[in-house]
This record gives sequence, structure tokens and C-alpha cells, in this order.
Amino acid sequence: MSFSLLFKKSLFKFFTGPVKTTCLKQHGFTMIELIIVIVILSILSIGSVQFISYSAQGYVDTVRRSVLSSTATIVNEKISRALRDALPNSIRVNADQSCVEFIPIVSASRYVQAPIVGNPDVQTEVHAVPLDGALTQTGFLAIYPVVSNINVLYDNSISPGVISSLTASITSTSAGADVFTFSGAGSFQFLQASPQNRLYVTAQPQAFCQVGTELFYYRNYGFVGDISNLNASLPSTVPNRLLVANNLLASALLFSYVPSSLRRNAIVSYELTLQESSNLGETLVVNQEVQVRNVP
Repeated sequence: MSFSLLFKKSLFKFFTGPVKTTCLKQHGFTMIELIIVIVILSILSIGSVQFISYSAQGYVDTVRRSVLSSTATIVNEKISRALRDALPNSIRVNADQSCVEFIPIVSASRYVQAPIVGNPDVQTEVHAVPLDGALTQTGFLAIYPVVSNINVLYDNSISPGVISSLTASITSTSAGADVFTFSGAGSFQFLQASPQNRLYVTAQPQAFCQVGTELFYYRNYGFVGDISNLNASLPSTVPNRLLVANNLLASALLFSYVPSSLRRNAIVSYELTLQESSNLGETLVVNQEVQVRNVP
């Protein structure tokens, strides 16, 4: 070996020092650690999923109950507002209590002259204090609707009677009073006078009935003398049969009527049960009372 080569090796060792050989160890997870991590993650995942599931279910339940509550509010408002404008003593309920029927008032006044039994000179006209122009001025006239049998009130073919068999409308004004004349130049006599000369203008009877799981509002079907014939006389299509609500529990709607007395107004009470179709275990029971003013 030449001197120059030995010199170069000596310089390399001097500057670099002795060469050391090292062995690096590789570290990782053991099988037990992996299993523990998987178990912990599984527990956290199950808890998170259940939390989200319960939150979503709670929201769905809240919405479902809100729908039932809104339906109950609509039913109460519709029935209450209609019955409050019923002709005094005109409310009747059918045998199975699934229907309530009434004669709605469209306007009212006081009469000055009317064709009442014992006054044979006037049979074709009713003179009344002028009506507000915003009120309906055509309809069936009623004076002192007090009868011993409610079916008599709905038989407007009776003359003398309580409700005119013909519609009447204001045709002129005489001495500051509106003059009602009957359609077709017809005549009618009322059975008895009102102590306060009250005159009511009414529309045809209306009714609320449960059919299956639905509540319907009926109108424009005429006068049905016997309440037992009411269901068969009700219309079956719109616009004279309107859906008020569905999701009622079958045969759950029950109407009852307490006549008026000298100390209180008449009361219509009803109970119905609403049931959510997507969850038959979810029900809402509603009880309501409606006072009907009694000023015949």
C-alpha cells in the first residue's frame, strides 16, 4: 500500500471517528390495545346514534302532537262560532249523538208589524226596524221560536208556524221601516208574537256530523222535520258537505244539549278523540262547551 493511500485513511478516521453500527427498534399497538380502542369507539358510537335517534323521535312526536292540537283547535273554533249564531231553541242532537243540527241566524231586528195569528189583515208583509246594510236581507223569517217539540220548529210547512215556509226579502221601505215580502207573493202567519217583538232572518239548517273517522259540516239540504231522518237527508258532495277534520277515533264524537232556563243560556257540549294515523297509540281527548244565547 502506498504512503499516500495510508495517509488518506488516517485523515478520514481522524475526522470521522470510529464507525458504529446501531440497530433501531420498531414500536406498535398490541392486539389488546387495538381491541380496547375498538370497544371504546363502539360504545361512543352507540351512544351518539341513540342520542341522535331519541332527539329525532322527540321532534317527530312533538310535530305529531302539534298536528293533533291544531286539529282540535280548528274543530272547536268551527263548531263554537257556528253554534253561537244559532236560532234560540233550534239545536237538536240525533239518537247516537254523532250529529248536532241548528238553524243559523243571518240577521235580526225588531218587527213593527207582522202576520201573527189574530191579525188577519196582514199576511203577506213584515215591517221591521231597518237592518244594517252589511247584514243579509233575505232568508226565512222566525218569530218567537218557542215550541214543546223541537221537530215542529224544523217543519216549516206548518202554517201558522214559527219559521216561514217561504223565504222573505226586503222589497221597500215604509214609514222608516223595512218591508219584508214573501217570495212568489206568498203569505204566511206566525203562531205567536214575541214579547220583545224580536224578528230573526235565518238560513237553512246546518249540521256537524262524524262519519267514520271524519267530521263534516253540512248545509243547504233543506228542513228535515224528523231528526231520525237527518242522516239520510244530508248531502254527500261538496260544496254542501265540507270536511272539517279527520283522524277522529271511530264513534268517539258525542254531542249533548242542555236547554236554556230562566237562569242560564243553553249549552252544547261535546267530546271527541283525535288519533294520529301514523301512531295509533297517540290520542288527544277534547271536551268543549258552547253557550247559546237564549233571547227568543
